[in-house]
Amino acid sequence: MKRVVILGSTGSIGKAAVEIIAGAKDDFEVAGLVARRNLDEMQKQLELFPGAVFSLGDRSKLNEILERDPRLGKRETGPGQEGIIALLEAARADIVVNAMVGISGLLPTVKALEMGSSIALANKETLVTGGEIIMKLVSESPERIVPVDSEHFSLSRCLRGNIGETAEIILTASGGPFYKRDISRLTDVTVEEVLDHPTWNMGEKVTVDSAHLLNKGLEVIEAHYLFDFPYDSIDVVIHPQSIVHSLTRMKDGSLLAHLGPADMKLPLINALYYPSMAEYPWKKLSLEEIGTLDFIRFDRKEYPGFDIAMQAAEAGGTALTVLNAADEIAVSTFLAGKIGFLTIIDWIREALDAHDPIAVDDVEDILAADRWTRRFFGEKYKKAVVI
Repeated sequence: MKRVVILGSTGSIGKAAVEIIAGAKDDFEVAGLVARRNLDEMQKQLELFPGAVFSLGDRSKLNEILERDPRLGKRETGPGQEGIIALLEAARADIVVNAMVGISGLLPTVKALEMGSSIALANKETLVTGGEIIMKLVSESPERIVPVDSEHFSLSRCLRGNIGETAEIILTASGGPFYKRDISRLTDVTVEEVLDHPTWNMGEKVTVDSAHLLNKGLEVIEAHYLFDFPYDSIDVVIHPQSIVHSLTRMKDGSLLAHLGPADMKLPLINALYYPSMAEYPWKKLSLEEIGTLDFIRFDRKEYPGFDIAMQAAEAGGTALTVLNAADEIAVSTFLAGKIGFLTIIDWIREALDAHDPIAVDDVEDILAADRWTRRFFGEKYKKAVVI
């Protein structure tokens, strides 16, 4: 039986992990739960897993849930990052599902790896900002990082036993809700339109990033670190159906493709049971129902969100942290209705232009660059939602 901690347990991926584990209690024991602010969902999960300790994002939310049920006082480990670290120390998990949003997922990943846990990684910011540090921590056992992003899970399947014969890896992109629309004409699109993704049900931050295709740039950065492929050996293709999640091109020119449903429970089951393969209990793919699959050339210049992510990747070092922090702030400000959709990329570009990147030697370099970015926006724009 594996002991599991779920970071971000009340979000879409966290709830999917809860659903899987609740149906497999002979295989898993939930030792810890972490959420930001969804008290109703957290209470349900604590009832479902009575042996789990828990942490919430801030003291006021923690106090509120303890007022509702004082008995939970024996199970809380405190608020914020300190509470998460205390939870990881108390839980001693075999596997940590990191489904947190933002750079707040970095330190818990580092702590869990230092304690010997494996990571089911759905927090892309961990690798975008700290890829060099994280991969050094697992250099002797890289299998301790099991990707939950559908594309990276898919790549891991294609590469298994084939990595030495693979010349190129290819990520697919649905194109988002504005596929085939001129990016310059999206100035006045609403939050609701941006969040209406055609194939995936994701959290708000990831959905906004996907609409810009900046998210695909972040996924390329993740793939670079996870699979140790240079950026010029990682390609992207538009695939609106989201059935083929990745491909690999072999040295002989042939392609391997991995097909799966647009359902995050598949990579989650893989990560939880890894290295074993568990049965997927939901509807299987039917090739007859799928019908036609389309693949369209991806032009980086047509997608400024993707392009700016790649510019940061090429700069390297703390530029990647500034990219991530600026995106977090700009997306939060857009979701609050204070800036337009296209302004997100303008703000990211401003921060990158103002920053002189340095090499990343330790976590503090990353956190310092993150603080610099938040201070930059806080001083420049009063309307900026700096969290």
